[in-house]
Amino acid sequence: MPDYSKYYFSRKEWLVCFSIAAAGTGMVAWLFYRSVYAVLLFPLCLEISKRQLRRYRKEKREQEMLYQFQEMLQIIAGLLKAGYSMENAFREGERDFVQLYGKECVMAREFAVINHQLRMNIPIEKLLEDFAERSGIEEIESFSQVFGFAKRGGGDVVKIFRDSTERIAEQIEVQREIETLISGKKLEQKIMALVPCGILIYIGVGMPEFLEPLYGNLPGVLIMSLCLTVYGASCLLAQKIVEVHR
Repeated sequence: MPDYSKYYFSRKEWLVCFSIAAAGTGMVAWLFYRSVYAVLLFPLCLEISKRQLRRYRKEKREQEMLYQFQEMLQIIAGLLKAGYSMENAFREGERDFVQLYGKECVMAREFAVINHQLRMNIPIEKLLEDFAERSGIEEIESFSQVFGFAKRGGGDVVKIFRDSTERIAEQIEVQREIETLISGKKLEQKIMALVPCGILIYIGVGMPEFLEPLYGNLPGVLIMSLCLTVYGASCLLAQKIVEVHR
């Protein structure tokens, strides 16, 4: 089974990376250097675009997995409360879950694997611990540890499922509220990141002679390289500031 703590690009995502890197390289070449030799920066732009897209896709997948995991716990808790055994609750829960999210989502596939291995008499706590380790999500890891202790010690499994569902739901709600509060700041950060490029485009089109001394000579290249470095570092710092971590 896959290690969800890592993210591997599909062919489509690789194409997106190359497109973003090519566009970024072209913009940097024209705005900062006015030279075709600046295309040598393409590997750097490609690496930056890879890291940014991988981080975005990985965080989005983790959010979806956490929402789906919460829904899974809720379904299982309801079936256990109705009198189903653990194995039957997972079997019936898979059907209900697939009706909600379809067969292609991450948790639907994990659900199917868990049920398959349960039929091979593998303890459920080991299956959940394995999934938690591969998920790399703190909430799922915490649940698997508590569930493992309770299952081996004869604890109230139904209560654990119910309490874990409520706790994860509260954490998701808090994260959503934080996202809502800082969504305006994120938009401001994106606009501010585009302002320097907009200024260069405006001056380059309206008053090209004003920037002419900075192109085609070593001092100009050094100055523009310094400006580009400061600009890139500022964008990364601003992104770090507005990021929300669980």
